Amino acid sequence: MANLCIAHLGHLHHTLTQQQLDEMGRIDVLLVPVDGAYTMDMDGMVEVVKSIKAPLMIPMHFFSTFTLRSFLDRVSRQYDIEYAEVPSVVVSKETLPTKPKFLVLPGH
Repeated sequence: MANLCIAHLGHLHHTLTQQQLDEMGRIDVLLVPVDGAYTMDMDGMVEVVKSIKAPLMIPMHFFSTFTLRSFLDRVSRQYDIEYAEVPSVVVSKETLPTKPKFLVLPGH
C-alpha cells in the first residue's frame, strides 16, 4: 500500500524461520499481537519483532493495560516507545522512523 509493506502478524503462534523471513521481505510497518496468551508468549514475540526489523511497530491484541505495559517493558531497552494522542496514524516512506520504534495508539 502506497509503496509500504505492512505486516499484520494476526494470531501468530510460532517464531519465524529464516526462510519465512526471506519470503516476507522488507517490512515497513509491523502490527504486533502482544497479548501473550492467545498468540505466542511475550518472549517469543520479542524474538519475532527483532528478527523482522521493521522501523515502525504498532502493538495490538492486548486486552488490558497490564498486558500492554508488560510487553512494552520487555522491548523498552531496545526500542523507543511513542504514545500517540489520536487513534490513527498516517505513514509514508518519508515519515518512517530512522530508528525502530513502537507506536502505541490510544484506546488501551
